Amino acid sequence: MKTSEQPVTPSLHGTRFVQLRTASALIAAAVATIVVLLAAASFFPASSNFLTLGSALAWTSFAPHLVLVSSIAALLCIPLWRSKRRHVLRGATLSLTVVALVASTSITARLVNSATTNGGSVDLVRSLVLTRHTESPTKITNYVTVDGATQEARIYEPAGGPGDAPVMMYIHGGGWYIGSAEESESMAQRWADEGWYVVSVNYRLADVEHATWDKAPADVACALTWTVKRASEAGADTSRLTVIGDSAGGHLAMLLGWSAAAGAVASSCPEAGAVPVAQAVVAGYPVSNIDYTYDHGAAPRPAFNPREFIRLFLGGVPADVRNRVLAVSPSTYLSKATPPTLVVQPEGDDFIPAKGNVKVMEEAQKAGVDATIVSVPFSWHGFDSNRDSIGGQIKNSVVKTWLEKRDLAPHDKGGLRPRPRLRIFG
Repeated sequence: MKTSEQPVTPSLHGTRFVQLRTASALIAAAVATIVVLLAAASFFPASSNFLTLGSALAWTSFAPHLVLVSSIAALLCIPLWRSKRRHVLRGATLSLTVVALVASTSITARLVNSATTNGGSVDLVRSLVLTRHTESPTKITNYVTVDGATQEARIYEPAGGPGDAPVMMYIHGGGWYIGSAEESESMAQRWADEGWYVVSVNYRLADVEHATWDKAPADVACALTWTVKRASEAGADTSRLTVIGDSAGGHLAMLLGWSAAAGAVASSCPEAGAVPVAQAVVAGYPVSNIDYTYDHGAAPRPAFNPREFIRLFLGGVPADVRNRVLAVSPSTYLSKATPPTLVVQPEGDDFIPAKGNVKVMEEAQKAGVDATIVSVPFSWHGFDSNRDSIGGQIKNSVVKTWLEKRDLAPHDKGGLRPRPRLRIFG
């Protein structure tokens, strides 16, 4: 007697496994798609849209993380691949994850290479942690009172004390109209952690009623005189003096260093003494070329428009105040006495366009200045905001190596090196 065959139904366990396998593949595809889009967006101007700006910010902050998630996405594809089912989903997911993994790895490799090529280094494990550093300054004080307002100086001493430490004065950014030494605390503290005696300073900021094209440069010149006096009293090595700044602060650092060397610097506290000439100037993504920035700078958001803050700083449109533009252009003061200068330039910066800074540094090189510009790929303005990120490590390690080569970095214990003489404009 024949028995009737019963239809085979999948077990509950098998159904759940199929569902999990499909879900993991879909998650992998979604993750890979995000990474691929970020990689593709990096080939377009950063300020074009939300995606391109996100891409410009993502790689120098999270490149190793994106390699890691791409690797995890690839692992999530394995169950579906082994099942040899759902051919369309399997093929699409595998293609996306491969592209994501190759793209993220390649971009990360290029970032690391930009560091090593310029004498720096990157610890990828450290870049995955992204620790936030919130150390307070050793002392908060004021260096000058002008126009009825005091200007703050924040002092950061190295762990071993100021004795024999090289001196660094840091100038904050913010388009000359916002920002402060307090808000830039982590930028200054990182150099004290490396062994510098650091002074971070405020300066008069512009607004709709007060242009500061002549005031902010005079304030930071005064601050440098004060910094050298204070550092000398503390026992730091003022013969190894660096002025450093970022964005608008980078512009002020270059203007201060170059104009002081040319004997054309003005101070808001002339009674305090002569303005020192720094042995080196370091600028991160500076507004060194005001005309080019005004003409070509892109606004990522309406509130951050280069044209607006340049007009505030100058008190007018560049074409209408040419004497002021020349007065605050570092190139005006180029000479053979111009101190060695390093510009660390994010290649993708269209906010303060990279090409403008390249033009200024090429002009400096033609004038015989020890002028170096280091380009960082897949990066945008402020790419070094977290010191542990891959961008922060590139910036910090490259700057440190560059200063070491000029005997302006902290010495090894017991190291004996000749000290350059401190030049003073009087």
